[in-house]
Amino acid sequence: MTQPLLEISNLSATVAGFEVTHGIDLSVEEGEAVALVGRNGAGKTSTFRSVMGLTPIANGSIRFKGEEMTDLRPELIPRRGIGYQPENRELFTGMTVEENFRLPIWTSGDARGVEDEDVMVESIFELFSELERRRDAEVQNLSGGQGKMTAIGRALALNPDLLILDEPLEGLAPVIVENLKTYIHQIIDRGISVLIAESNASHVPEIVDRMYVMERGEIVDSGDPDVLMEDEKIQMLMQGGGE
Repeated sequence: MTQPLLEISNLSATVAGFEVTHGIDLSVEEGEAVALVGRNGAGKTSTFRSVMGLTPIANGSIRFKGEEMTDLRPELIPRRGIGYQPENRELFTGMTVEENFRLPIWTSGDARGVEDEDVMVESIFELFSELERRRDAEVQNLSGGQGKMTAIGRALALNPDLLILDEPLEGLAPVIVENLKTYIHQIIDRGISVLIAESNASHVPEIVDRMYVMERGEIVDSGDPDVLMEDEKIQMLMQGGGE
């Protein structure tokens, strides 16, 4: 049996001294798309921030490609092959879209074997073609959808093996949501594994292979998205919004 690309075991994380996730077990196989869904405050973002070394871990293990990551400094984790789009985007304001794509390559491209910076940047613009005309725009002047695309594009700049997307579809117009779903499928088709957090679980079955359901800092169910979405208890759990 092959080892998961990402394996989270018995993970508990803390924020301001309080434990916010409890005993999380979650895995992503190579080439797989997985969703973590739950209402506002369920702990999705805290789980992702723990993987990226941004939220303290009280207990448990995070292994990527079989190597323990719980003690790694945050700046080293993207160099291991994990790209991250935060929920609030966290773009480098005062810089253009293109500069946001180039900055990770300038700082860590050698560690990820990015041999040609221009080729990598153009491959991102090829994916997000509607950003091409905005490549010289400063990111604070983008629309919400363009900002989400730029954040995802920046996360792709180091050619990750795993892309973590925190609420990529939240707060966007329906037409933009559909466009982003297409882009996520194209990313998966490029051979990149994807882990997505979403509060609106209705989008999830179209995108992922497996789904985890989170409530009050714990995983309460997991499995096939279509099957889970037919469960009345899961439907009730998902009513009321996101994180």
